[in-house]
Amino acid sequence: MKNLFKRTFLTVFVLVLVGCFSDLDQDDPNKLSEGTFWQTERQLQQGGIAAYDQLQNLELYSQGVSFRFTALSDEGTNKWPWEFRDFVKFTLADTDQFGRGFWIENYALIGRAYQVLEREPEFNLPALAGEMQFLVSLGYFNLVGLFGENVAYVDGIQDGLDKPLTAENGELYTLMENLLLTAIPNLPITYPELDYGRVTKGAAQTLLAKIYMQQRRYADAAPLLKAVIDSGQYQLLTNFSDNFTETGMVNSEAVFVVNFLENGTAENTDTSFRYMMFAISGEQGVYGDLTATNLMLRAFNAEEAATGSKDSRMDHTIIHPTSSLLYYGLSGEAWAATSAKPDSLQTGFMKYSEQDAVGNNVDPISGLPTNRANLLDGGTDYIVLRYADVLLMYAEVLNEQGMTADAVAFVDQVRARADRPGLLTAYPSAIASKAAFFDRLKQERILELSGENWRFFDLKRWGMYNSELQVEDNDFETFIDGKNEVEGIPQTELDLNSNLRPNQAN
Repeated sequence: MKNLFKRTFLTVFVLVLVGCFSDLDQDDPNKLSEGTFWQTERQLQQGGIAAYDQLQNLELYSQGVSFRFTALSDEGTNKWPWEFRDFVKFTLADTDQFGRGFWIENYALIGRAYQVLEREPEFNLPALAGEMQFLVSLGYFNLVGLFGENVAYVDGIQDGLDKPLTAENGELYTLMENLLLTAIPNLPITYPELDYGRVTKGAAQTLLAKIYMQQRRYADAAPLLKAVIDSGQYQLLTNFSDNFTETGMVNSEAVFVVNFLENGTAENTDTSFRYMMFAISGEQGVYGDLTATNLMLRAFNAEEAATGSKDSRMDHTIIHPTSSLLYYGLSGEAWAATSAKPDSLQTGFMKYSEQDAVGNNVDPISGLPTNRANLLDGGTDYIVLRYADVLLMYAEVLNEQGMTADAVAFVDQVRARADRPGLLTAYPSAIASKAAFFDRLKQERILELSGENWRFFDLKRWGMYNSELQVEDNDFETFIDGKNEVEGIPQTELDLNSNLRPNQAN
């Protein structure tokens, strides 16, 4: 989806990453610099655009966020004997390899947002400030998810020589909470179509609800989720699959979305690379660094067995031997018959697989790419926060507060879009108690949200991120309890900043 707020300015990219200068440095008034740029409201808005652009970075929502959180959950795996295999098996010793890029780019997002946020009072643009407060919070949400709470505490513009302290337990959750509570009253409910993708009130409310839920503060999350639902701004799309393909439309189900340029060139920075890692085999089409486990296949098969009909979401979530859809030019049955590795799992992620970008560049007989350079033009907008997730989260918080009967309706809304019978019909025992409903809700989140990063956070929130409870995923056989719940702080960052402390994984 193209819009004005996606138009970026290289000058701003440079400025927002430049640290403060000493008193001896003199600004040339004829050249843009840290001291001469931030003079007008337009320039402040350009700084905001640069912050948004950071979301499209390779290490963030172009690829890195999805790869890390899927690989480290029980949704994704890797069967090749390379560094990705060590990563998914929790045996990678190099903390820089998959940690430092994620660290740097999330802090770049935070830094760019603070460049705008600290200057906003001069121009009195509280809505823009709210957008930047959201982006700071999103960056920290990612960092805390991967590394735990004890990362660098940055709450403003940093000098190039600054060495921020390690955040203590609870500090970053408090910071994110305060930022979002300040932002919510100042953010608009919606924007004109031209500005589709900017942070709304609903986006901030949803992110804050997620932050509360990760702390198991369900009572605090409930009114935020209810406000999003009651706002009337969001609705489930008629077609589930339209959330994950290039439809060229404003998506009413997207609470917060990262806009990528549709059909861009290989050199264009507004390009999503997520699909290149999420594939069955690197031999046939794309890189094949991350394939799906059988978690989703088992859940969909169980749903079909219980209801007597196939869940329509199945083929649009994973590729599997009986899928009705092609996956990079080959059927699910063909993929099963031509596996490059006999022991590899025969399910792959269909969501965000960029069939339009890739399908025309793959030989339908061999499955090999005819022009790999053309595989780089993925442009499907990536939905960070989706309304279906809001409904399922609200069901969870209601159930946690003992309102199981009220929670059922919100799960049924999501099931109805997929032509699934309601819980009372399909799983009557699941609504008999709080515990039974919770067990069913876990499966509902697999059916609806697999491959969208949230399984990783679900497992942590539910106390299931450990070797004991992940017995169905062989990757967790080498998971060390008390260590691998977080990734190690990148060693290079520890070397550069003596104020940072190693965490339990170092």
